[in-house]
Amino acid sequence: MDQNLTEQKHALVIGGGTGMGEAIALAFSREGWRVVIAGRRLEKLEDVIRQSSMGNPIQKHVADVGERDSVETLFQWFREQVGQLDILVNCAGVNIPDRSIDKLSPSDWDDLIRINATGAFDCMRCALKDMCPRGDGLIINISSVAGKRAAPLGGVAYNASKFAMTALGTTLAEEVRDAGVRITSIFPGEVNTPILDNRPEPPPETHRKRILQPEDVAAATLMVAKLPARAHIPELIIKPTIQSYF
Repeated sequence: MDQNLTEQKHALVIGGGTGMGEAIALAFSREGWRVVIAGRRLEKLEDVIRQSSMGNPIQKHVADVGERDSVETLFQWFREQVGQLDILVNCAGVNIPDRSIDKLSPSDWDDLIRINATGAFDCMRCALKDMCPRGDGLIINISSVAGKRAAPLGGVAYNASKFAMTALGTTLAEEVRDAGVRITSIFPGEVNTPILDNRPEPPPETHRKRILQPEDVAAATLMVAKLPARAHIPELIIKPTIQSYF
């Protein structure tokens, strides 16, 4: 194996307490990397750490991506306690049951944009402060196919927030390319995660078993993360076989 792929990397997984973020953190841990998971709920972070016995120990830090001061504190702590940030995975995201324009409240709109879009911006901004001067680093944004094509299923605010995340990734990838930093946007289709419970009509268990599982997205993320610095995947779409992309 390439020596660059076997050396220990330092990864920060935002939203690492549940769903795709949890699966990604565990996959990175099994790869032998030093992993920190961040999220709002301490008990969820601790649940993930208890599952990491088969890999490298995982560290935790409580942080709320919807609060800029909390994000900045997280990155300062990482810099002081962990060291060099090699990989940032932005996986925090929320949605709400009342999604259509006739039901969406202005406060819910504000919350989704603040967490899904502004939160991703704040995390990327902090990461780039460390990566650009060093001339190396990888940011992986776990978005959604809702950031490629807007459909009523995702809802007005969620779709808008994911399109914003797409634009962030595309624009910043070009801005920092010559600095040696890579940014990848991954667009999963339906994934069996707790966010499905916030649909107006949550899908049945039979449907959940047929769609993507968190470990599928984790495998795709790990593939991107293991590529050498000379290789860049700007965008990657992964969807269930049963789901149409069009």
